[in-house]
Amino acid sequence: MKAFKLVQWGQPGQYVDVPKPEPGPGDVLIRMTAAGLCHSDLDMLDSQLGSAPYANSIDPDFILGHENAGFVAQVGTAVTDLRIGEAVVVHHMRHCGNCGYCTDGAEQHCETFKRNAIATTRGGGFDGGLAEYLLAPRTEVISIGDEDPVMYAPLTDAAVTAYHAVQTAVQRLKPGTSAALIGIGGLGTYGVQFIKLLSSARIIAVDNVRDRLQVAREVGADEAVLFEDHGTAATEQILSLTEGRGVDVIIDFVGSANTLQLAAKVSRPRGRIVLVGMQGGTLEVGWGLFATSCEFAISLGSTRQDLREVCRLAKSGKLRIDVQKFSFDEVQKGYDTLRAGTLTGRAVVVFP
Repeated sequence: MKAFKLVQWGQPGQYVDVPKPEPGPGDVLIRMTAAGLCHSDLDMLDSQLGSAPYANSIDPDFILGHENAGFVAQVGTAVTDLRIGEAVVVHHMRHCGNCGYCTDGAEQHCETFKRNAIATTRGGGFDGGLAEYLLAPRTEVISIGDEDPVMYAPLTDAAVTAYHAVQTAVQRLKPGTSAALIGIGGLGTYGVQFIKLLSSARIIAVDNVRDRLQVAREVGADEAVLFEDHGTAATEQILSLTEGRGVDVIIDFVGSANTLQLAAKVSRPRGRIVLVGMQGGTLEVGWGLFATSCEFAISLGSTRQDLREVCRLAKSGKLRIDVQKFSFDEVQKGYDTLRAGTLTGRAVVVFP
């Protein structure tokens, strides 16, 4: 079958012919319908041999694509609860089911699949969905019934990662509180929607692109703040909007030094800063540099239960899902458009 692989570090992805996988007793073979493209794919494709966090942690020569949806083509002998032709999505994070994290409801930290600072995932160390077929254990496959896989593919990482990050802080968002989301791209747009659905907090969207701020307002943001230069004006505007009180919850979907500094400057005592973005920024912490009793957390991935809940929200019509489609022959074009920042929705490769 045809597949798009990261063959070697430091080289562009390429189409290759690989054997069609065969399901074992507990597996599901999925005929791919849609695979989302993500900025982390670009990070992997740009990685040089031995560089962090990918090329020092996982081996190359895997099929890319970690946002996957399609139809059941074949099931193993032990799989009895899925029918051929049923639409499904695949949770991209692997889990063993036996380690302390898996049994404690934190399977995204699974010790078996952790490599240095990252978790090996489908499409990030293991074969992903940029191929005609994808093989996955039944435990990592979620049925979406008769829903359209093309619209659900972006939910399997972009949406569910944002959802998990929001869930780590949403209990703090009581009436009268505020939340700032930095970076209104593929994840941030969903983040705004989830906070709107799950709380009554005042939502402040922050981005360096005006069009993205307009989208943020359309999906529920109460305020839109333009991030320019080093963020000095944005800091002042956010503090003004909160009457000097500061922000209760800040979720940084960028993770640069400038965005982390913004988060620290606008956080309030007993607030929470959640880092999702992986642009490599660092934050100096100490007395006078950080609000007192403010918590800082790095949010990693998601769980299968998170994905089930996100799919239920989508099925109820409560999520806006914007996609820009590319054919399977246009994977590189999709990546180039993603890199250029000119997408009009989440990039999704659609298979014939």
